[in-house]
Amino acid sequence: MINYQHIPIMANEILSFIDGEKNLSILDCTFGGGGHSKNFLEKGHYVTAIDQDENSIKIAKKLKKTFPNMFFYKSNFKNFDLLDLSTKKFDLILLDLGFSSIQLADSNIGLSFKKNSNLNMNYLGGDLNAYKIINYYDKDELKRVFNLYGEINQAEKLAKYIVKQRSLKKINTNFELIDVLRDSGVNFRSKKIHFATQAFQALRIESNNELENLVTFLKKVHIFLEINAYLAIISFHSLEDRIVKNYFKDNRIKKSKYFQNNKNWGFEILTKKPLVSSKNEVLENNRARSAKLRVGRFVN
Repeated sequence: MINYQHIPIMANEILSFIDGEKNLSILDCTFGGGGHSKNFLEKGHYVTAIDQDENSIKIAKKLKKTFPNMFFYKSNFKNFDLLDLSTKKFDLILLDLGFSSIQLADSNIGLSFKKNSNLNMNYLGGDLNAYKIINYYDKDELKRVFNLYGEINQAEKLAKYIVKQRSLKKINTNFELIDVLRDSGVNFRSKKIHFATQAFQALRIESNNELENLVTFLKKVHIFLEINAYLAIISFHSLEDRIVKNYFKDNRIKKSKYFQNNKNWGFEILTKKPLVSSKNEVLENNRARSAKLRVGRFVN
C-alpha cells in the first residue's frame, strides 16, 4: 500500500497565482510523490502529470482512482514534447526540480548522506553514476565536475586526493566517499549544511545531466502554454536558479508589450525576486530551506 508522505514545496505560494480560477489544465512535469498534483486536483483542475520513477507510477494510479481528471505519462520532463498528450496547451506548467521523499529514501539511488548505499545517485536509469565518476574519471574531469557543479573552490585538491585514495582501494559506498571527503583537507564552503553537500550535488548533476535537461526543457516549454498561462519553476541550488532567472530575463516583455527576445512571445515576470519558503514551512519540511520559486505569465 502506498501512502502520501511527500510534502510539496511552496504549495500555497503556487496556488496563490491561480486562486479563484476554475477548471484549469495543468502540466506537472515532475510528479514525484504527487503532492502538487493532488493539491491541483482537490481544487477541481485537470492535471497531466509526468515522471519516470516507478514509485511515482504507483502513486499516480492510486490518485487517479479518486480523481479521474488526472492523466499520467511515464517520461523524463525534458522529453515531454515527445509524448502524445491528450492536452496540447496548458494554463499552468509546473517544474519542481527537487526530489520526492521516496527518491531520497531509496537506497538503490543513494542520494542521502544519512543512509549508506552503493555509490549511484543516478535516478534516471542512465549508464553514468557516481561510482563511475569517482573511480574512473581522470583528475581533470573530476576537477571540472566539482568546480562547475559543486562550486568547490579547492576542486583540484579534492580531485587529486580522490585519485590517490582510489588507487589504494575503490570507493564503493556513500559512507566511504564521505570519509574521503572528510579526510581530503578541502575547506568546503558552508558550515550550515553537511560538508559533503557540494560534492554530492556535483555528482548527482553530472550523473543525471540535470542542467542540460533543464535547458532542453526551457527551449520548448513556451509552445505548450496557453496565452496568459503560468510557468512556475522551483529550483534548489544556484546553478538551476541562474538558468531559470536568465530564461525569464531573456524572454521577458516590457510594459509596451515589446518582446525582449525579438520573437512574438515572451513572459511577464511575476516574481522579480524568487519566492522562498516561509519559516514555518522550513520548520515542517527541512528540504524547503533552499527552494526558490520563479513564475512568469506567458504573453503571445
